[in-house]
Amino acid sequence: MWTDDLSVGISEIDHQHRELFGQLERLLDACVAGEEQEEVLKMLSFLDDYVVTHFVTEEQLQREYGYPGYHAHRAEHDHLLDAIVQFRGEVRECGPTRDFVLRLNQTLIDWLREHIMTVDRAASSWLLARLPQPADVLPQSGSAAAIMLPHEV
Repeated sequence: MWTDDLSVGISEIDHQHRELFGQLERLLDACVAGEEQEEVLKMLSFLDDYVVTHFVTEEQLQREYGYPGYHAHRAEHDHLLDAIVQFRGEVRECGPTRDFVLRLNQTLIDWLREHIMTVDRAASSWLLARLPQPADVLPQSGSAAAIMLPHEV
């Protein structure tokens, strides 16, 4: 699922993307093992937390550096969050059927790949031209992320 062509060049964002794809792979593995019903609930809980953390990381960088596409990027994030809410409602109503799990997984994979390859790549290219070089985004307790140079760590 994760391939190096999905890298946006900002290591913390790439790390978070890899973690998202790792969760999706675990969900597929659970389907193969017949354990999708248990795993999908874990996945939705993971998404509730991790996706928000990831979006805050990206959005904070964009606001801090004045990215002109911030509002459109944020709208893309909001769209996925709305879809996750809809999936949560569906799983409460119908249960985590195999069809639901496969549809959820494919929807998330498709959305992530498309979003990373277009929207995230555009934002990251713009940000990388303005970040201190070599730039890295490292989490700090109490805030979503901060730009730090390796010698400051």
